[in-house]
Amino acid sequence: MTNYLNLNKLTAGEPYALYRKIFWIYLFLLIFEGALRKWFLPSLATPLLLVRDPIAIWFTLVGWQRGWLNNGYAKGMMLAATVSFVLTLLVGHHNVAVALFGWRIYFFHFPMIFVLGHILTRADLLRVGQFLLWLSIPMTVLIVIQFYSPQTAWVNMGVGGEGTAGFGGALGYMRPPGTFSFTAGYTAYQAVVGCYLLYYLVMNDTLPKEFRFSKAVLIILAGCYLLSIPMSIGRGHFFQTCVFLAFLFLAALRKNKLKVRFLKFAAIAVLAGLVLSASGLLDTGVEVLTARFEEAGESEGGLEGTIGNRYIGGFLGALFDWSMPLFGYGIGLGTNVGATLMGGDMWSFGFNGEVEWSRIMGECGIILGLIIIGIRVLFSLKLWKKAYDLLVKRYDLLPWMLSAGMMLTIPQGQWSTPTNLGFSILLGGLTLAAVRTSGSECKE
Repeated sequence: MTNYLNLNKLTAGEPYALYRKIFWIYLFLLIFEGALRKWFLPSLATPLLLVRDPIAIWFTLVGWQRGWLNNGYAKGMMLAATVSFVLTLLVGHHNVAVALFGWRIYFFHFPMIFVLGHILTRADLLRVGQFLLWLSIPMTVLIVIQFYSPQTAWVNMGVGGEGTAGFGGALGYMRPPGTFSFTAGYTAYQAVVGCYLLYYLVMNDTLPKEFRFSKAVLIILAGCYLLSIPMSIGRGHFFQTCVFLAFLFLAALRKNKLKVRFLKFAAIAVLAGLVLSASGLLDTGVEVLTARFEEAGESEGGLEGTIGNRYIGGFLGALFDWSMPLFGYGIGLGTNVGATLMGGDMWSFGFNGEVEWSRIMGECGIILGLIIIGIRVLFSLKLWKKAYDLLVKRYDLLPWMLSAGMMLTIPQGQWSTPTNLGFSILLGGLTLAAVRTSGSECKE
């Protein structure tokens, strides 16, 4: 079992205290950037889209200086992106601003994963979990208000103070975005919350007192998460929750010590569900979410069609689509920002933002596209394997549960959107830090 009682190891890494403070600024901006763009600073909505980029650039420079990026994944990604950037200016769309927007994803944001993996201690990881879980309570209240409020209400105001931030749902209800600019941001946020929640529900009483939740709070947290699934009207939120539960179930099957804890988790989840069911809070949300599944199923051929066409079919289609130019149409063109700068939208240029691999192949071409996809997949698999080994050898559940979210976002997450990109990098960095700080290996 992981030694959580050695607080000296938990709090090691004081030389990087400044870096960790900057990380918290990044995390706050990631969560509340949308609120600033919608409610508080709507006139600055466009520049705030890149508000976290200076931090990513600074972290990348720090990581390069300290040798933290001296690995094939970081250097390979930075090189592939730079080659694509040059080719974009030579034979692609030729727009420097669009190319820079696409290039920054791989050259500055992706390397952040390795910086976070070096600077975050196990105590930092637990504090992040505490913060996100406590925040999930008012966030759930917010999406419930957004769910029931008309789209003209202030809470449903769109980016820049115009229109609405809600998105197509079912039965006249719109998908609420929480503090984020778009519903996808809320789903990405809940991915991190879900990983941490399942970890805490199982391992809470093994942690030092300052990192624990009371049983009453755990029930409230579980109830908020359960309520958020139907209220979000998001199939993605539901599917990722199923993945997280599958990871926890596999851990319980693999480690006998986790089986009893898994039963405790199940009891808390059932209790929270019963309370919600008795209150009637779930009724409308479940009805709307069910209608959303039925409507989407009719248009996409049911669950089989959704998985086969959107996910598996989308991935394989991107890998075997040889119709695009050898060097692609140009990096950045498949993003909303890039397409807008070019005078259209991603759809008008033939891109589908929901199929990430297709976007990469279309932007960067066959060779560079496969390299970028390969780096993302191979890095994820290697990190996932390390997390599994720590689960088996050290009974360390944190890397394993965080890797569940990481595996949903690093290989094929939608990096064309700044918020989704931010949560992908966050999950990658948290997972890497959890692996590095497992047991006695608490590195600075």
